[in-house]
Formats: sequence, C-alpha cells, structure tokens
Amino acid sequence: MAYFPFFVDIEGKHCLIAGGGSVAYRKVLVLKDYGPVIYVAAPQVIPELRQLIEEEGEKLIWLCRDFEESDLDQADFVVAGTSDEMLNRRISLLCKERKIPVNVVDDQEKCSFIFPALIREADITVGISTAGSAPSIAQYLKKRVKEVIPSGLGELARQLGSYRSMVKEEVDSSALRMSIFKEMAEEGIRQGGTFTREQAKELIERKLAENEK
Repeated sequence: MAYFPFFVDIEGKHCLIAGGGSVAYRKVLVLKDYGPVIYVAAPQVIPELRQLIEEEGEKLIWLCRDFEESDLDQADFVVAGTSDEMLNRRISLLCKERKIPVNVVDDQEKCSFIFPALIREADITVGISTAGSAPSIAQYLKKRVKEVIPSGLGELARQLGSYRSMVKEEVDSSALRMSIFKEMAEEGIRQGGTFTREQAKELIERKLAENEK
C-alpha cells in the first residue's frame, strides 16, 4: 500500500539514531539540514560520522555507548540502524509501544515511517516513495525530477514566502492574493529565480488598481 507523504517540521526535535556505521552516517546527512538535534547511540562511529559530530557541535551528539531504553525518553523519532537485527527489532517494538515514530533501516515491516528519495532545493523539498517496494524506481524518478527543476527555484520560493505577510496585509480578497502569487512565481521563474520586494510592491499596487476598475 502507498504511503501518505506527511511533511513535518523537525527543527529542534530530538532524533535518536542507534548505530554508528555507514547507515547512520547517511541518515545524519539527510536529516541534519532540517534542524533536529540528533543523538547517536553507538560505542564506535566511522571516521566520516566522527568528523560530522565535530563539525555540528550541539546539533549532533555522540552518546559513545550502546543503545539504552532510557534514550527513548526524550526522542521525538528514532532510526534503528545497527548491524544487530535483534537490537533493531527491540528498538522498533519499544518505539511502537511508546508511539514514537521509528525507521528500521532495510526492514520495512518494522518501520512506522520510511525515508523517501529526497530532492532539496533551498525551501523546496520533493519526496518520492514506492512504499519500499522498488527503491531503484524511486532513485530513477529522483534523477528525472531533479533534472527539470529550474535553477534558483528554491531561493525564489524563499523570497515569495517572505512576501506573504505583505500580500495578506494589503490584499483582502483570497482570489486576488492567489493571482498575485501566481504572477510572482511566473515572473520570478522567467527572471531566472528572483523577484524583488520592490517588484512585489509594484505588482500588488497594480493588481489592486486593476481590481478597482
């Protein structure tokens, strides 16, 4: 069955990753840019992960020991990525008992959430999932979708997002707001991924004037 794609704000949330190998390293790379505080429970970590831990400071904390059940007390979500299948199974069961979202790497049946193939462009995130049935297809689609995303589109999305409060203050009509944001996006794409605040103000004034006629 297909998975419903929730998009969740995890900035400041506590993530526990059990394991210190290449699997844990890959998950840290995916998660760290979304702002959670990540705890790594493992007696040893690979050099690449150790370097990340040194670079990220308080955002990436190595517990330097095996997983303990008490690690779940403050966890908002968990990734079980150890090489011990029995331990991963135990972590999954404990998380489900506590209703903590858990991902068990390479074992879909023990997961309550899965990682999609992600495309990140500033504030734009595209997630692709085949419900775990065909990861190679997800990677194929990721490559194709990435090719058609215009350069600078993520930064444009960030710019337009910063204008939302201005548009809401100046424009009462929801239909007119939608028209303004649509034109901002179209013009921003045409201009190569930028639309200035001055342009936004001019567009709002023009649309309001046209609406009054």
